[in-house]
Amino acid sequence: MPIPVPPRLAELRRQFGLRLRDVREQQGLTQERLGELAEVDRKTINRIENGMYSPRLDNVFQIADALDVSVKELFGTCSTSINR
Repeated sequence: MPIPVPPRLAELRRQFGLRLRDVREQQGLTQERLGELAEVDRKTINRIENGMYSPRLDNVFQIADALDVSVKELFGTCSTSINR
């Protein structure tokens, strides 16, 4: 059984996923094509975009490279810090 994600982290995942989808769509890429370029499974791209999966840092680097954007740009709308 998966461990519940705190609401704040769930929201940050959602924001990151929306940003990723926006950048991908601006470039006219499908989830499948981005997955191929980033060497990440299409289902993983889908789960990230839907906020259901927290990507490994290596995946974030690969996705940013595939999109030819900086990692910082992918986190553009997620720049808030997590308050405890």
